Amino acid sequence: SDVYKRQGGQMDKVQVTIQNPNSQRKIPEAIFIADVEGNVNQNTAAKLMEALQEAYSRYKLLEGQLMRQKESMRQKIPEIEKTLDAIKFLEKNQDEDQEIDFMLAETIWTRGKVKKGTNKVNLWLGANTLVEYTLEEAKKLLTQNKENAAINLKSFESDLDFLKDQITTIEVNIARVHNQNVKMMQEAKKKEQK
Repeated sequence: SDVYKRQGGQMDKVQVTIQNPNSQRKIPEAIFIADVEGNVNQNTAAKLMEALQEAYSRYKLLEGQLMRQKESMRQKIPEIEKTLDAIKFLEKNQDEDQEIDFMLAETIWTRGKVKKGTNKVNLWLGANTLVEYTLEEAKKLLTQNKENAAINLKSFESDLDFLKDQITTIEVNIARVHNQNVKMMQEAKKKEQK
């Protein structure tokens, strides 16, 4: 496979990835260089190595971002489940007043009274936004958010698996190009010695 693009009749641009239309996040697919010798002879190994290292760096950066996003999503699911459990508790116990501990901040709790017949809750939606919902609306919203979070988590896992395959392909290409370059330099030295 030819990894060089022709520009003005010359081999200028080294292309080691291609667009992947199947990727939701537009992660490019790494090109496996089948003919390393032909591609290294066609241009300098340094230029090819530079393009491979650049692609490798981009993939590793993207991998870090996706891992952070996946971890953030993974942490949201238990929070949503805990909030859903609280909503279900309030639904079941509407017949009498309830004393409940409320979390105000990460480490700050307070005790409060929920009067019987209370049918509304306030939910933090993010970006400092607090919205009032009926218990039924809150349960529906949280259930949908939990389903979306699970779907997103699977999407992150799938993208990370694809990305790891691309990183492996680039690493194999780097090793093969390096080995071909060493082989070519050794052959050149043998020719000089003759």
